[in-house]
Amino acid sequence: MVLKQIRVYVMLGIALLVSDSLLIKNAQARVPALSFFSEHRGTADLYLIDSIGQNLRKLDTNKAKKGGQHTWSPDGRFLAYVSREIGKTTIHLIDLRSKESRRLIDHPSRNHSPAWSPNGRWIGFVSDRTGDRQIYRIDVDGSDLKQLTKEGDNQNPAWSSDSQWIAFNSYRGPEHGAGNFLLYLMTADGGRLRKLAKNALAGCTWSPNGKRIAYATANFGNESKNILVIDIDGKNLRRLTRLEVGEWASNPAWSPDGQWIAYAFKRIVRVPGPGERLRVDEIFGDSAIHLVKATDGLSEPIEIVNELSLDLYPAWVPEAFLSVSPSTEKQTTLWGRLKQH
Repeated sequence: MVLKQIRVYVMLGIALLVSDSLLIKNAQARVPALSFFSEHRGTADLYLIDSIGQNLRKLDTNKAKKGGQHTWSPDGRFLAYVSREIGKTTIHLIDLRSKESRRLIDHPSRNHSPAWSPNGRWIGFVSDRTGDRQIYRIDVDGSDLKQLTKEGDNQNPAWSSDSQWIAFNSYRGPEHGAGNFLLYLMTADGGRLRKLAKNALAGCTWSPNGKRIAYATANFGNESKNILVIDIDGKNLRRLTRLEVGEWASNPAWSPDGQWIAYAFKRIVRVPGPGERLRVDEIFGDSAIHLVKATDGLSEPIEIVNELSLDLYPAWVPEAFLSVSPSTEKQTTLWGRLKQH
C-alpha cells in the first residue's frame, strides 16, 4: 500500500513538472516578436527580436539580402520585401519554408512599400512608373494589377484589419492645407478618398479594431517628429510620444493585441552648415526600435534594440510563424545592443 502511494505521488510530481514545463514553453511562445532588416557589413539581413527586448536572432531568408521594407502574409509563411537592384527597386516574395524567392513586381521603376492585406489576397505597394509615386494593388500571384491613386505623391499604404480600407501618406501641394503632407483614407479599390489629418509623413498603421490610426508627424529641420493617434472620423487626436528637439519617430506598427506601437527612432547628431552637404548617415546617428503604449501618451517609450541601420521598418511577426519554430540563427555576438534588464 505504501509503495502504491509512493508511485502515485511520483506520477503526480512528474505530471506537475511536465505541466509546468508546457506552461512555461507556451508562455514563451506567446511573446510577440518584431522583425526588421538591418545592414551589417554590407548585407541587409532579416532579424527577429522579442518585444521584451530579448532573443535577437537572424532569420534564414537565403536570397533576401537587400531588404528594408517588408510585410508578412497573415499565415506567416511568406514575406514580401523590397530588393534594391541596379537602377531600380523591386518587390520580391519569399516562401520562408522552402526559401524560394520570386519577383512579384517586374517593372523598370522604383517599387516599394509593400503591404499585405489581412485577408491574404492582395499586396498594396508604391510605384513611380507614371512620374509621381502612386499606390497600386496586386494579387499575391502577380495578377490583376490595379492603380488606386492618380493624384498627388503618395506613400506608405496600410490596410485596415478587415481589408476594406487603406490609409496612406500623401503630398498634395499648397492648395490642400498647411504642411502639405497629409494622411488620407480610401477603400480597397481606390474609392471614397478623404483627408484624415495634416502633417503626416513617415508611415501609418491601423489599430486591430479598425477604429484608430497611428502616424508619424512631418516636422523638419531640428524639430522633433512624434507618433500621433487619431480616430478614423478625424476626432480625438492624441500624441503618444514626447520626443526632444532633433529626435525623429517614424514607421509605426501597431501590435496585434492593440497594446503597443513599435516605431523607428533616430536622432540628429550633426546639422549642415550654410552651403554644406552631408550624407544622411552623417546627419543622423544609428536607429533604434522603440515601443510606446497605445492607450495613452503618458508612459515612457521602451527601447528594444539599437545601433541599427537608418533605413528601419519594424513589423510585427504573425503568431502563426512563431509557432512553427522557423530556421533562425541566434545572435551571440551582437553588433547592436539589446534592451538592458
